[in-house]
Amino acid sequence: MMAPSMKLLVWATIFGSDLWSLTRFLAERQRRGEDDLDVRVVLVHADAFHQEGVARLFPLDIPIVRRRRLYDFVGLPGFSPDITILDNRVPLIASSPKGFVLWHGFGWKGPNDRSEFHVLHTQLRRAFGDPLAQNPRFRWACFGPWDFAHRTEVSGFHPQNCRLVGAASHDDLREPLDKTCAQPFYPFDIVERRTVMLAPTWHYGEVFQHWGKDDDLFERLFTHLRRRDVNVILRLHDSYRFEPAYRVFLSDLARRHPHVLLKFRDKNPDNFLDLQVADVLITNFSSIASLYYATLRPTLHIYPVRNADEAFTWRTCTMFGVRKTEVAGARFVWKLPPEDHGGLLALDFDTLMAQLDQALDEPGCCRDQARAFLDRHMLGADGRNRERILASLRELHNTSITRSDAHGKATSYR
Repeated sequence: MMAPSMKLLVWATIFGSDLWSLTRFLAERQRRGEDDLDVRVVLVHADAFHQEGVARLFPLDIPIVRRRRLYDFVGLPGFSPDITILDNRVPLIASSPKGFVLWHGFGWKGPNDRSEFHVLHTQLRRAFGDPLAQNPRFRWACFGPWDFAHRTEVSGFHPQNCRLVGAASHDDLREPLDKTCAQPFYPFDIVERRTVMLAPTWHYGEVFQHWGKDDDLFERLFTHLRRRDVNVILRLHDSYRFEPAYRVFLSDLARRHPHVLLKFRDKNPDNFLDLQVADVLITNFSSIASLYYATLRPTLHIYPVRNADEAFTWRTCTMFGVRKTEVAGARFVWKLPPEDHGGLLALDFDTLMAQLDQALDEPGCCRDQARAFLDRHMLGADGRNRERILASLRELHNTSITRSDAHGKATSYR
């Protein structure tokens, strides 16, 4: 007997990696009639996504609409979902009776404690009931046992609200993509030439400032890769998170190096094709690394500060813009120590360059490290993560609720 009809609204701030991969899986099941599903997507950068290669190679064949401010208050007009699947942005008023959080990546940045998550807790409570108490209207997806422990013991979510499911995108990333399919969407040869993706997080500011000057070290890195006939995808967070002068510097850098493709997430929201075509990843502990591990290709980790116990400037994004905070040491902002990774770790620029040559010459040099990390933290990337998420969605859908929150106060939803 077919499961009861389930209407799902994907409320996406970052429609790449896990949310896209899960949506692709759900849309395919809907198309084949395997489940009585009705899936729709509300997306911040919908116009940009429709121009991405992944949208053309893997059309979802479901409605994908640009999020308008009005939708925060009235939901998606003409659609009454049972569950809203979201990443890190909560509708101001509940868009459905129930909510399922698929957080945007498993990474090292923290602490993600009750203090840091106070606003998120408040937003979730307003929309879907109290996430800190057992709640039949709310679920939080965990990437593995360590993440489950952290979310329940540090972030404060009630254990009964959390589900161990893994990373949805691992189900896709563990299967290599034929690069010839992606070639039309890149300005250089990705089939015969190798490609390195440099994907730093933005929280530490300039990528190499703790080792020297970015203009000098980027020049050395890109010149070396050009001599080795290697492409570069320089993939960065949203452009508005960087100082204008730094954006100009990066654009000029890419202009002077034809083998370098510069991407900002708000302009190029998809990262799936980049993850598939990259032969090596370099990052200063962006959560993109834990996704890339599923490919078992080399990941080189830039130790993001000069000294973990030395004061530095930490950047966070607020509704008023980027906020800079002086913190006593980096250990405060790590929930997972950077020594716990799935590749190679560089403490200085010369070591990074040596590791880069090693990764290009020995493409299997990080397989064991990546596999061990996945086994420790991410359910082994076993290919069944989306099935687990779908099972959790069905369980949430079938859970009876009353029109009250954990405190017994009346709550409304559309």
